[in-house]
Amino acid sequence: SEVSLADATLFPTMTFARHMLPKFGIPETEALPPKIAKWYSQLLAGDEVFKKVHDEVLGALCGWDEKGRWDTIPLAGLRDEDPETIFDKIIAKEIPASVVYEDAKVLAFKDINPAAPAHVLVIPKDRNGLSRLQKSSPDHVEILGKLLVAAGEISKDESLGFKDGARIVINDGPDGGQEVPHLHVHVLGGRSLTWPPG
Repeated sequence: SEVSLADATLFPTMTFARHMLPKFGIPETEALPPKIAKWYSQLLAGDEVFKKVHDEVLGALCGWDEKGRWDTIPLAGLRDEDPETIFDKIIAKEIPASVVYEDAKVLAFKDINPAAPAHVLVIPKDRNGLSRLQKSSPDHVEILGKLLVAAGEISKDESLGFKDGARIVINDGPDGGQEVPHLHVHVLGGRSLTWPPG
């Protein structure tokens, strides 16, 4: 019945969440869990101080909208609007692939049109806007690192045909020879590779 320090602390965050989460595809009606939504509505309707806090926080957030603040944030302003690819079907196990490595974030499988005796593709399971390398941002540092670490581990696997080293390649866009718009790392080996590549 009385406003607590917890109420005062949590309320601005819930105002932020109600405004922000719909930008990530969560319906505004689901942005807050039902009990918290009820609590929030009661405070907003029944307390002038909370109404003032709400209006100030929301005003700042709407200012962000007007200034394009969200436009550079993946999934809030930047959306992955590229169509699904054959890789999405491989990840979903809708079509078969010769998987050589898999963890929670990365999937690696043999290329069906190998350009070398050993040729493995390493992909992020969640494309998250990475249809090509040019679309990467600081938000992708972790997954890009995981892709390269996985490629390095795969290149050591003699059972896959790798010998003393490998070529690690990311084709980027049409001029780079990228055929599937889902970032992928080629791990090529099994023979001595020449330079320039082509």
